[in-house]
Amino acid sequence: MANIKDIAKLCGVNPATVSRALNGQKGVSENVRESIVKTARKLGYKKNPLAASLITRRSGLIGLVVPDITNPYYARVAKGVSSVLEKRGYAIFLCDCDRDRNLENRYFEMLSNYRVEGVILISVTAQESDLEIFARNDIKVVCVDNPISKEYSTVFNDNYQGACDITEHLVCNVGVKRLVAMMGTSEATTTQQRLRGCMDTLERLGRSDILVSTMNVIANYKGGYENTEKLLSFKPDCVFTINDSVALGVFNYCQHHGINVPRELKIAGYDDIDDASLLSVPLTTVHQCKYVLGQKAATQLLSELENPHTMPIKIELLPKLVVRESCGEKL
Repeated sequence: MANIKDIAKLCGVNPATVSRALNGQKGVSENVRESIVKTARKLGYKKNPLAASLITRRSGLIGLVVPDITNPYYARVAKGVSSVLEKRGYAIFLCDCDRDRNLENRYFEMLSNYRVEGVILISVTAQESDLEIFARNDIKVVCVDNPISKEYSTVFNDNYQGACDITEHLVCNVGVKRLVAMMGTSEATTTQQRLRGCMDTLERLGRSDILVSTMNVIANYKGGYENTEKLLSFKPDCVFTINDSVALGVFNYCQHHGINVPRELKIAGYDDIDDASLLSVPLTTVHQCKYVLGQKAATQLLSELENPHTMPIKIELLPKLVVRESCGEKL
């Protein structure tokens, strides 16, 4: 493939002149520029983005780090991110970390080596020290959901309020008597916020006694399905799950083992993924603005790239309770 030196040799100029001509920079006469462009086309020359980034310090790449792209919640956030960045000519470097901090850190190093201009980080495992590699390389970061560091902007949904709303619904409108909270890993910010919202609401309503157990599982379909047998050992009449993917796992376990939802077990989810409304017993859940969350994160990152001295901010979106049938609302 032809390179700048090939064009320079044919045109009788030095490579620096060719580079200026092809990048629309000053210092090249129109006749010389026209000759260079014509020769480049004849040779089928194409720019090497990585090589150009060494000079311009603009790679046109944005890193998008997610815990699990198979989770519909994260997939929808990613769609919102891409809807903004692609219109601005950026390519997305997607890193699926499988909720593994070691893998996540290897991706952080890779993103730095590829000279990404910025990173949108959705993480359930990262710690503040893990982000130092971006600070050292002057790479802008916007966090989503989890406010990992005060040094970076965060776009998030109000997990605490959403948990408060659905817990109050379960107590006051459904009449739950034995509740199990099936949460994610204990160190995850979403687990901490949603569990705190649940427990604070029960205390406010004078019903802390109905929370018979709290479980910590991997926050995906498999985690829900494989832990339902243990869940049932607590003899609950309702389970509040960390997200809809876990709820779907619980629901399908019940379907496969002849357990009637919601008569024998009520199920409440969180996130309002598309599948939540398609179950044979549609899922009561909390709607999060997933697509908008991604859009706002991308917009904030672009703003910080254009204005490097912008102070970090927090952007909070409000959730909404979605009442369907999985908690016996239509019995």
